Amino acid sequence: MMRTKRWLIAVLITGAGIGSAMGLTSHAATTTDPQGFISSLKSPVKTVANQYKLYPSVMMAQAALESAWGTSQLTVQANNYFGIKGSYNGQSVAMQTAEYDANGQLYYTNANFRKYPSAKASMTDNAKLLRNGTDYNPTIYSGTWRENAATYADAANALTNTYATAPTYGASLISIIKQYNLATLDAASAASSSSSSAASSSSSAPAVVYATATYHGATGNQSAHLSSRYTSYRLYNHVKGTRADVTKTAWSKVKPYVGQTVYLDMRGVKQDPQTGKKTTWYRIRFSTSKSAKKYWVYTKALTLPTVKYTAGKATVKLSTTATGNYYDHVYNSPYLAKAQGKLSDLTAKSYAADNQAVKTQDGIQTTWYRIKVGDQKVWVAAATQKVSPDYDYAVYTAASGTKKLGKSYAKYHPYNHVKKTHFDQVTLKWPKKAKVGTKVTINQKAVKPAYRTTWYRIQFSGDKTNYWVDAKALQ
Repeated sequence: MMRTKRWLIAVLITGAGIGSAMGLTSHAATTTDPQGFISSLKSPVKTVANQYKLYPSVMMAQAALESAWGTSQLTVQANNYFGIKGSYNGQSVAMQTAEYDANGQLYYTNANFRKYPSAKASMTDNAKLLRNGTDYNPTIYSGTWRENAATYADAANALTNTYATAPTYGASLISIIKQYNLATLDAASAASSSSSSAASSSSSAPAVVYATATYHGATGNQSAHLSSRYTSYRLYNHVKGTRADVTKTAWSKVKPYVGQTVYLDMRGVKQDPQTGKKTTWYRIRFSTSKSAKKYWVYTKALTLPTVKYTAGKATVKLSTTATGNYYDHVYNSPYLAKAQGKLSDLTAKSYAADNQAVKTQDGIQTTWYRIKVGDQKVWVAAATQKVSPDYDYAVYTAASGTKKLGKSYAKYHPYNHVKKTHFDQVTLKWPKKAKVGTKVTINQKAVKPAYRTTWYRIQFSGDKTNYWVDAKALQ
């Protein structure tokens, strides 16, 4: 199932809904009828939410917030109460939407949204999303499940930075629930009824606000080691502070030791709700078995591989016998990596690379290249010579002496390396002192046998910068 959209700007509902705020409604905010909206959706919301063990109050508040109390064009035209993108049984409508980029900046774009035959179908689709999560993280919305959320407030806060990027999203849902007494919808379950009533009756006490976490799945048995500081931290069943009833496990129960190999299958980036500070956590297990018990640990409890990235340019050639996968990150890097496809499925054999990564793990270095496949940038390994950049070969020798810039020197560019021999190739500018007849010092020579060309590495008087130039630029 496609993940829901991430464009929401949460607003405290005072008669104007999010749809009107984003220009998705053709109705004025004054036409909204919250009580009529609640009355019309009460039955499908309770039926669907209870079926999927979710909080009806949260589902109703979400529907109200996302659809501007049913007045947005998306809701009117497509019965889409939650802004879920894609198509439903082949049906969709195109709408303009606002989204946040990686830097938190708002921009507008067009997107297809699912068109439903009824409000209940929209509720059911959203409930399935919360229960089943995404392909890369099936449990991303597990904080909304009634077995994990002690109150509707817990469930609402679990939607911040998972379902929507707005930092006040959960708070806005809680405000709607309190304002319209939606906690009464949760009375279908005695357990949730008591917790909801307690939350409603204590409106003077601030609701517990948990940290949010963004999760990133991983492919295969990526690994790290327990660091020398691991005992300063704890093992948890969830990322600490992101939900109620997070439990700890003593290290003694897993019999660990410094340097022990652990296997990682998920990375979580936690954000503190007060300070906004972000910390990184990993889900680990102590064997390669996928069924082994999993624990969450803070990053400093681990020693992770190191990766050095270099921007540049090269043409990467794939061997016709290349096997394995290409990934969204360098495999077994601190980011962790998820396979995006098989190398054998790539139809082209040459790709443009814009980044090189050298990973060091257990003293062994491996090289990776980021290539562009269609509109997607992915990482491929240069291991076993099945992926290699297309560089020119050069033979280097020591050299000394002086030469002068020739009459046609300006036709040639100086470089930081012999042209087309290194990934981080940069074209330099001639210094201001350069002119015909300027004396330069030679400190290295290179020959490209395939082209029978000669290159010199030169320096100008009083300048320690090295420039590689074609011999034809000199006399």
